[in-house]
Amino acid sequence: MSIIEKAVDKMMGKLDSPVPASPPSADKSTQAAAPAPEADASGAVVENAVAEEVVAAETRPLETTEADVAPPEAAVAGETVLGVKALGLEGVLSPDSDRSRSAEEYRMIKRPLLTRAFGQNAIGEAHRNLIMLTSSVEGEGKTFSSLNLAISIAMEMDRTVLLVDADLAKPGLSRLLKVNNLPGLTDRLIDDSLDLKDLLVKTDIPKFSVLPAGRRHRRSTELLASNTMRHLLDELALRYSDRVVLFDSPPLLATSEASVLAEQMGQICLVVESAVTPQFLVQDAVAQLNSVDNLSLILNKCKPDLFIGKYGYGYGYGYGYGYGYGYGNDER
Repeated sequence: MSIIEKAVDKMMGKLDSPVPASPPSADKSTQAAAPAPEADASGAVVENAVAEEVVAAETRPLETTEADVAPPEAAVAGETVLGVKALGLEGVLSPDSDRSRSAEEYRMIKRPLLTRAFGQNAIGEAHRNLIMLTSSVEGEGKTFSSLNLAISIAMEMDRTVLLVDADLAKPGLSRLLKVNNLPGLTDRLIDDSLDLKDLLVKTDIPKFSVLPAGRRHRRSTELLASNTMRHLLDELALRYSDRVVLFDSPPLLATSEASVLAEQMGQICLVVESAVTPQFLVQDAVAQLNSVDNLSLILNKCKPDLFIGKYGYGYGYGYGYGYGYGYGNDER
């Protein structure tokens, strides 16, 4: 029996039926779980050797509207400071606010990630400071989690953070931050003569920058698998020794791009929507990451009363997710 199945069995003692997704609100929380189960050579799911404590963080899924798509007049890569705080996104962390439950919980989420990226065990291991956030399917809150995690890391005294919109087919992060009109990752992969620093967008949060997705390209999977991408990742990982690079990637089961990108990451965070995402989808997503050494779970929109002991996992059933049919067909 897999760790997820064991956790579900434990959870059924509290839940007689699946918990439907409630409308997003500020009091919902995200739970960062221990490193997720890995698949062994036989394909069986096994528990990761290093377990981290389950923590929770308040969440509210971010939704983009037509108004979000319109870029601000002053947004120019390499020149303008992007006003993340001025966007007034509900539920997003603010470095200027008092201590909050959400801020404390994202501190707990980031700590094991930073330890694996910069601790003694990370010496000599490539790309440990490159961290990809993904999900099984669309709508589980990976973009929201990526943004809040980036802001939390920017609060560190001795770290900087770069948040990359690597969801090239459906760049929700770029639309959310109103930088979808700017050149970005795709442009750099098409033309490696472009200077990376000219594509980065500074924010009004110190030590926090954004790399937009850039122009749309029909061969985005091949671009992510190219030698140019490998060289770019080497540059991102090594150019600044104190930098954490977060990648908001596509869902694993919606497109092949996420799996291609995962092969080049040092750490993976799989965002799971609590009580909604079916267990079999989570298992399918984990199976695609069986070669990853450092895999963690973030249980998103988790109610505190669903916590099960110290290492609780809770997944709902039967909410009919598909595998991302038509993913990325909308206009930027």
